[in-house]
Amino acid sequence: MFRGEETIRIRTGMRGSEVEVLIEHALARLGRVRFYKGGVFEVTGPRLGSAMSVTEVTGRLSRGRRDDEWIVDVEYAVRPSTLCWVLLVLGVVFLFLLGLLLLLIPYTTKGEVQRVVTNALRDVRDDAEDE
Repeated sequence: MFRGEETIRIRTGMRGSEVEVLIEHALARLGRVRFYKGGVFEVTGPRLGSAMSVTEVTGRLSRGRRDDEWIVDVEYAVRPSTLCWVLLVLGVVFLFLLGLLLLLIPYTTKGEVQRVVTNALRDVRDDAEDE
């Protein structure tokens, strides 16, 4: 329901596996990072999820146009959980505004996820370019 994407270019002489380690450390604030073939990764067990929202974070590490360039794309989505939808329906039926206010919970979580992802990607870039 609430989605976002962050992309960052990194210029470094590091290998892909070394950049992956930096990404794992930086995104560990959100959960456990798992890399798959082709540089695709996902964050499992997001720490910013709650009973009222479900958070999904995925991404991709790919080569840039130059030999010393990497591109990190991270996509995130925060959607209301089943409990949130049930409470929303009940809230709209009985107390109209209260039910609609429940949608603020996933929206607020999306802003928090966006902030953490942005800061994490900046940390990755800073760490990689310092090497």
